[in-house]
Amino acid sequence: MSIHAVTITELEHHNDRVMFFSVTKPEGFHFQPGQFVRCGVALVSDPKNEEDFLMRPYSIASHPQENRISFYVARVLDGALTPKLFDLKVGDTLYLDDTAYGLMLPSRLEAGGTLICFASGTGLSAFLSIVKDNPWKRFDNVVVVHCARCAKDITLTDAFSQAVHEQGRDVNFRFIAATTREPDPTQCGEINKRVPQAIVDGDFEKMGFTLTPQWVRAMICGNPAFVDSMKKVLKDRGFTAPRGEKLGTYVAENFW
Repeated sequence: MSIHAVTITELEHHNDRVMFFSVTKPEGFHFQPGQFVRCGVALVSDPKNEEDFLMRPYSIASHPQENRISFYVARVLDGALTPKLFDLKVGDTLYLDDTAYGLMLPSRLEAGGTLICFASGTGLSAFLSIVKDNPWKRFDNVVVVHCARCAKDITLTDAFSQAVHEQGRDVNFRFIAATTREPDPTQCGEINKRVPQAIVDGDFEKMGFTLTPQWVRAMICGNPAFVDSMKKVLKDRGFTAPRGEKLGTYVAENFW
């Protein structure tokens, strides 16, 4: 494995907690939508060894055919890396592994039905890449559910809308915001509770979804507690993970 120096080409602070940035794509770098790669900074002026870098895995938000690698990142106040990332600007240097990893791939799901992508926080990144890759070639409809504490942390809706519109799939797509601590009633999402609880309470059925493995395929990406809770409620409804060559009805990935 080698580490490439890359340059920040785009950077936008959506608020004081989340940012979206892109870096130059190293020659020969390949990935599949849904995968992640380690990205980080150098700790010394002339880095040569692994210990000279501070790297963390981040889901890739861009499409494989784009000439950039994009990330959607949340600031961790006591984190080692993200405070440094939030201090960077366009033109600065970052470092990227040459290999992407992860098995949260649409191809590991049974085809057909409605694909529902459940994300907490910046776990949403991978789903932007997946939506850009025409998931309708495998599924009839696509729904993205983004769970965050407050409405101000749900900041990629326009990016999803643009990607969907460019593929002419507006009628086959829905974005659902879920807020858990939004103090302003006028800013609450369609769901105003934790998503696993909303499933248990039948909220998705009230929105017109039959949340069973006969009709739905699920993808889950987010913090470990969110992923574990989602896996439990889906398993209780009969959803199964892939096993070897056998396709599943849900796949999941923790983002740390």
